[in-house]
Amino acid sequence: MTVERNYETITVVASQDLSAHQFKAATLSGGVASTAALAAGILRNKALAGDHATLIYKGQMKAFAGAAINSNALLTVTTSGFMAAYTPTGSGGLGAVGRALASAGSGDIFPFVADFQSAGNAV
Repeated sequence: MTVERNYETITVVASQDLSAHQFKAATLSGGVASTAALAAGILRNKALAGDHATLIYKGQMKAFAGAAINSNALLTVTTSGFMAAYTPTGSGGLGAVGRALASAGSGDIFPFVADFQSAGNAV
């Protein structure tokens, strides 16, 4: 079972319909993040445009995998807000935002621990 615990959140106004993007990375401007540099946290709720969107930016959380991920792998944000394994040469120079707590296949929801603020993102 994937759980969230000991996390910190912020609230932003959704700039687009995020109802289909729960557990994906989002930006401070309320959209879906496409890179680690733009990501402020993981969307916790299903906010519609104009609604308050809650982002978890630090702690144990869950997210959608955009590709296969091994347990303990460093993670980054990839297109459409999905999480992927971080590789210094394959991540466009973007930093890691966290570490996987379990293995996951593409499209799976998996647990990870992260600190988007420490990864150089403005929270």
